Amino acid sequence: MKPFNYKNVIFVPVALFSAVTFAQQTISEDTERLIDNAQRPAFTQGALPAASRQDATPSAQPAAAPLQSTSQKHTLPFWGDEARARGYDLPETFGIGINHMNMRQNIEVSSISFSGLGWDTFQMPGDLFNIKAENSREKSKTDTMRLDAWVLPFLNVYGIVGHTRGSSHSIVSVDADPSQYKNPAEKLIAGVVHRMNKSGQLKDLDFNLDFKGTTYGAGFTLAGGYENWFTTLDTNYTRTDFNILDGQISALTVTPRVGYRFQMPGISGPSHLNLWVGSMYQDVQQEFKGSLGDLNMPAALQPLIEIANQRGEGRFRVKQHLQSPWNVLVGAQYEITRNFNVMTEVGFSERNSAMVSAEYRF
Repeated sequence: MKPFNYKNVIFVPVALFSAVTFAQQTISEDTERLIDNAQRPAFTQGALPAASRQDATPSAQPAAAPLQSTSQKHTLPFWGDEARARGYDLPETFGIGINHMNMRQNIEVSSISFSGLGWDTFQMPGDLFNIKAENSREKSKTDTMRLDAWVLPFLNVYGIVGHTRGSSHSIVSVDADPSQYKNPAEKLIAGVVHRMNKSGQLKDLDFNLDFKGTTYGAGFTLAGGYENWFTTLDTNYTRTDFNILDGQISALTVTPRVGYRFQMPGISGPSHLNLWVGSMYQDVQQEFKGSLGDLNMPAALQPLIEIANQRGEGRFRVKQHLQSPWNVLVGAQYEITRNFNVMTEVGFSERNSAMVSAEYRF
């Protein structure tokens, strides 16, 4: 008996989500006749993939199913009837799922800059404040809904939409170099900032940044397997647009997984438990910008900013990215029925994450 493997996966910078589905090859008297009558190219008898997806933010989720009638015609997936004629059990073509991901990760702050500072006709240079950040940590929660379809027996495509909220915390130090400025006002302000830094007043300050916004994206999953072993490769691109701050988070996520399917009793007949290990790669670029009034400014820096931002036109800009793009994943999915499955996945090493999801296929 040869199974047919797939996996739906969703991940968002934000988190993601996935599902793996398998099919079994059955023996019937008319199988060879169906193959001979097929008008399109037939697959070989190797194991084929059957259900997958990811989110994100950045997950995995398998799903097994009983054999469908080989006499029923299907538009999708293409070449699906030929696969069924060979005895492979494909998952239901369409799926809708919900996903929740909680993530903690270290980040690198590329730059923190201010602009638009000054009073009356005086315009303060944008590079006057030299801000350095370290020990930065970000946490986020992402809730998404996913719609997917199998367009080929080994290829699933999907779109996701949801909401992300989170915050980042950094330890920052603020300094300035008076020798770089000739304007008396600029030289005076830079001197004050430099003395406050040397005295420790502008060192090791807590800098917090809260964000939330709409997350959306699309992706695809390639899946395959042999007997009860399966493997998937999920790729997606997501973006989060903030509804309070300006800017966005863009994330490219690539997640390979390999796992094994166990037969289990179910509420409506035989079912399966799918276990896997994998790794997630994320290329995440984050940019935050907006009014200085939107920032939770460190207390030691507030009086200085109030003096420098008398016109109320001050702006900030923060750029940051992940400290490490890879982490390790371990996950499991239980097929409650042919149409409904639940899964969970945890990530550790350089990035900590936890995800739960549920999916309905039809």
